[in-house]
Amino acid sequence: MKALAIALPILLLSISIFAQDQKKVLDKVMYVNQLFAQVHKNPSKHSIYLTTTECGHPVKVYKLVSKSNARVLFNRTWKIVKVGSYDGYMNGDYLSSTKPKCFQDKYPKFFDSLDLEITDMFYWGKLYDQYVTGQSRAN
Repeated sequence: MKALAIALPILLLSISIFAQDQKKVLDKVMYVNQLFAQVHKNPSKHSIYLTTTECGHPVKVYKLVSKSNARVLFNRTWKIVKVGSYDGYMNGDYLSSTKPKCFQDKYPKFFDSLDLEITDMFYWGKLYDQYVTGQSRAN
């Protein structure tokens, strides 16, 4: 128990020092490739939603690098993004390096006739965020 009391503060101190040794660097601009996508506060589909974007919207993608040796520290499924004034995370599967052909662009009159408000876009983006895609692992 005494060893745990000594090791825990050392671990927390090393984590805080490591966190201070990082900086966010612009990596590239990518585009939303889904009808609607969410920017999250944390890298999880269950975290708080900050804003909703639509297909073709440009997104600034950042990477975290350590100041000492310029090593990438965060680059998994979730991307660190900036959309407008919002800094957060977006699922990398919803981003592409080239501007996609979007439903809104193919059928603008139909899409405009839907008269979607921001709350509707948020709802559909949230629904798509929770939708599970891919193959089943069940036999």
